[in-house]
Amino acid sequence: MGNSSDGSGPSATVETLLSPEGRERYSGDGEVKPSEDDAQFTDGHAAGNQFAVRYQGAWETPWDGTCTAVRLHARAIAKAGLPVLLESFHRTQINQQGFPEPAHGNIADSVAQEVGHLVRTEAGTLVPTIKHLVVRDADHLRMTIMPRSVAMDTVSDPEALVQLRQSVYASTILFTVWERDRVDKGIVTQLSRCGQVWVPCLQNASMLVESGVPAGLIAVTPHPYDPDSPLCKLTNRQPIRERRFYSISGAWQPRKGYHELLGAFLRAFKPDDAVRLTLKYNPSEWEDYPSPQQSLQHWLADDRVVLNGWDMTNLVGKLQMIEGRLKPSEITKLHFDNNIYVSSSHGEAWCLPAFDAKVAGNRLVHVPYGGTADFDDPQDERVTYGLAPAHPSYNWEPDAKWADYRMEELMLALQRARPPERYERSERFESAFSLEACGVQMVSLIMHHLQGRFAKAHRHYERLLERSSQDHSGEQL
Repeated sequence: MGNSSDGSGPSATVETLLSPEGRERYSGDGEVKPSEDDAQFTDGHAAGNQFAVRYQGAWETPWDGTCTAVRLHARAIAKAGLPVLLESFHRTQINQQGFPEPAHGNIADSVAQEVGHLVRTEAGTLVPTIKHLVVRDADHLRMTIMPRSVAMDTVSDPEALVQLRQSVYASTILFTVWERDRVDKGIVTQLSRCGQVWVPCLQNASMLVESGVPAGLIAVTPHPYDPDSPLCKLTNRQPIRERRFYSISGAWQPRKGYHELLGAFLRAFKPDDAVRLTLKYNPSEWEDYPSPQQSLQHWLADDRVVLNGWDMTNLVGKLQMIEGRLKPSEITKLHFDNNIYVSSSHGEAWCLPAFDAKVAGNRLVHVPYGGTADFDDPQDERVTYGLAPAHPSYNWEPDAKWADYRMEELMLALQRARPPERYERSERFESAFSLEACGVQMVSLIMHHLQGRFAKAHRHYERLLERSSQDHSGEQL
């Protein structure tokens, strides 16, 4: 079993997903044999494709940030003209022939409407495979790229297994996100074997290069926004003079810095100031980090907070702490009701809530370590920071660091922040971060990756893109 440059060798064995009918026509050499009465796998047919991009990641949960990003990226690639099969790591099973096949269950209606068509994509060979994930450690990464069931159950010859592994790595693009200043050598080794490594922000890219990943493998592919999202309509709001700070988090945890934000707000302002703060979070317990209740008690006993005049009585109407998950419409309302988003996080690969706030036209106060530094505007406020050891509960590298800041710096940034006089979205958002712009960028990276390695897939996608371009030109005429 040798390596193939056209997708017809070992990569086709592992990266091929066929419908039951198509599986009977699989020739074993990466080619699909079209039947006389069913052309669903022939080039350009609406019902299927000879090749498709496999986008794999957790996508089912409506409210989860990673799931949201996976759905958006998969949609962006499809919008740019390439067929995409969206798969979950947890809803894929390996069949008797060693092929991955989907095992779908019930999903939320909103998610089904957004990406249901991508889950049902039919294709012969899936190349490349894009795996979008939060990496726990090197072993987790290795098993994600090359699942043990595939490696062990389909190939017994050691030499063939090595060649299969090389082919799988070569056809894999990893989309990873990072919130620290380094990764260990094991992770570097796994990343360096892949065809490409995508990250959402410049800090992630430079961090991987400094850790030892070849720069030529790395591409910054930011998270997109949907121009049809209700958030885009929020720029039509009437401005509010009151400074309404807010922050949205999946969990109350050390990295998010909510304890620090609560203290900075109460120290920076007095009850008579025209300000308020809304914190939305999910309940969680962390070792050596105060809970929301403990944090509030701590700061109400703080000398500077007491001197400012804060107590439980006058916090009413000034501080809102929302615990638990909210519906997408309720999250949109938070962006509508407030005007200054605060990211007090010690590290963010992107920070989707802060990005959504910018899409809605709001101002931003943030620690510019990670994604927020890539999409903030001159009118936003940056918190001065340095690097310090990350909280040990994350079990990252023993010497890993993240952004650290003095309370005074966050206080000053809050005090400097001003609400927008009118809600507007920066012009560069459409050219850099829209679904269309990000899709075009990712398709360009995919085509570059395939060229010379997977020639048949490259030619197939070229024809599809040319046809899509012609159709688009016809629509404009």
